[in-house]
Amino acid sequence: MNKIYKLAYVFILLVSFSGIESCTYLKKADSGIRKVFGTANKFKRQQKLYTKRLGLDDKGGNASQDGESEEGQMIRNPLQQKNMINEYGYIFEGVNGFDPGVVVNYSNNDSVSNVYELQNENFRTIIPEREVFGWHPYWMGSSWKNYPFELLSTLAYFSYNVNPQTGLSQNPKHIEDFKTSELIEVAKAKNTRVLLTVSLHGNKNNSFFLSNELLWNNLYQDVSKLILERNADGIDINFENIPKSLKSEFTRFMSGFRKSLSSAFKNENREEPYISITLPAHAGRQNFDISKLNEHVDLFVIMGYDYNSDSSLDAVSPLQSEGVFSLSNTLDYYKEIEMDLSKTILALPYYGVLWNIDVKNDGEMDVSIDRKLTYSEIKKVFLENPDIKAEVELNPISMSKVYRAAFDDFSLKEIHFDDVFTLSKKYDFAMSNKLKGVGLWALGYDNGNSELWGLVERYFSTDKISFNDPISEVNGFPIRFAKKLVQNKDVFIAMIIYFVMAVVFAFVFLLSDWRIRDSIVKSQVNQIIVIFIGFILLIPLVVFIKELFNDLGYYINSSWEIFIAFLIGLLVFFIATKLKFDRIIEKP
Repeated sequence: MNKIYKLAYVFILLVSFSGIESCTYLKKADSGIRKVFGTANKFKRQQKLYTKRLGLDDKGGNASQDGESEEGQMIRNPLQQKNMINEYGYIFEGVNGFDPGVVVNYSNNDSVSNVYELQNENFRTIIPEREVFGWHPYWMGSSWKNYPFELLSTLAYFSYNVNPQTGLSQNPKHIEDFKTSELIEVAKAKNTRVLLTVSLHGNKNNSFFLSNELLWNNLYQDVSKLILERNADGIDINFENIPKSLKSEFTRFMSGFRKSLSSAFKNENREEPYISITLPAHAGRQNFDISKLNEHVDLFVIMGYDYNSDSSLDAVSPLQSEGVFSLSNTLDYYKEIEMDLSKTILALPYYGVLWNIDVKNDGEMDVSIDRKLTYSEIKKVFLENPDIKAEVELNPISMSKVYRAAFDDFSLKEIHFDDVFTLSKKYDFAMSNKLKGVGLWALGYDNGNSELWGLVERYFSTDKISFNDPISEVNGFPIRFAKKLVQNKDVFIAMIIYFVMAVVFAFVFLLSDWRIRDSIVKSQVNQIIVIFIGFILLIPLVVFIKELFNDLGYYINSSWEIFIAFLIGLLVFFIATKLKFDRIIEKP
């Protein structure tokens, strides 16, 4: 019988150890699990939604062929409309430097060369405490002439494209435009800071360049010369897909760039250069050493877009998500690593994604991305086109708009995008989290639609506006309560400590009673329960030991936490099985 009880002791210890270990690994796996199952469940709901709206949910698969809408079904558009959308010029790809194919003039005879309209409105200047950062891509040409610079703290010319083999520019034509354009003079006349974006994308490109320190000076010297020639104010670093193994090299690269540029500015009797750096929303964000970069950077720009995958109907810039990645998750990550939020902004998109959706009679659904669309295209080709019968609805979770049009071949076109309302909520999100401001990717994509500039003016030209957390508004009491817990965490931690202490003292007090001790000694089950309770109460001790070691400069990772807890559990087990309570304290 004693052997059985001893085996029970060992079993409890193993279960306790496994529980702690499982929690650790569950935390690691949780994000992946939620993403997979969240996406799968979402996809199934979408299949049912589109099957119903297209009238394909009848048991016989008989759908109305006349395009008329029954209750709950969408009006289907003729295929000519779908063909017109497919043949319409790929303006986004065209202005991004790709072959646009055949450009078809649409409605009011616009074309790629004359899509920009002059701004005939006056805006108030944004206040100095706020930051509105906008990129002017080289492919947008002279569209800068229509920007209300009074609403831009900073304009970054995109971009000086680094050749990883030499460290020099591999797009001299566009750099020549930077040298000759009047953009810089016009912007600085309106007190807008002007930066040159220095970009390098791709894991292999970054790996080669960052591993060859001799190439860095080529870049430092060439860019410094350009900045001083044009009387610009500094640089914006846009390095994407940096290998994790080169994390420290990138920090040294940034340190060297700061020193080189500062020295060049000092020789010309100019103030310190301004340096910003763009950071990824999710993929590769752990490859930036934020704490060390902080001393070399004046502004952190989080790229809050491109969250969507290629095969799932996702928002470009979701506030929240059924999976893992969202603006909320991104900001939580950067908060956890203690980024300086007062010098951080959240960049948001002026574009959307057009999806193709083919729904079959059996309910199966094929989804693919057609192309990206500028905000201007979305308005002109879709929202303001009375010939296309469509639905526009708000997704309150992602806080994005969804445009959906059905066609006679039982296919759909769907666009996920942001407009004034959804951008206002994301501005609220950024500012309610104490960020410095927002970024705009990219200037000119609004094509003279002044409502987006009006929104910028409303949010950033005054300090009288109040910012409300849109997540709390959408999710209600649970989120507000959780936020209060975080805000008052010291109070709740103190309460928990006092509660644990009370439980410990009560436990010790009970053991001082000889009748309680007798009942424990006489019953092996009670002994097991006492040991288990003791093990649970020792968990705060493990946390205390970890914090103590951290203060001394010795950092304990999650694996060592498990070993420490296990060793303490073994010690408790050994002592508890050897002690005889009735021999230590005599009965009265």
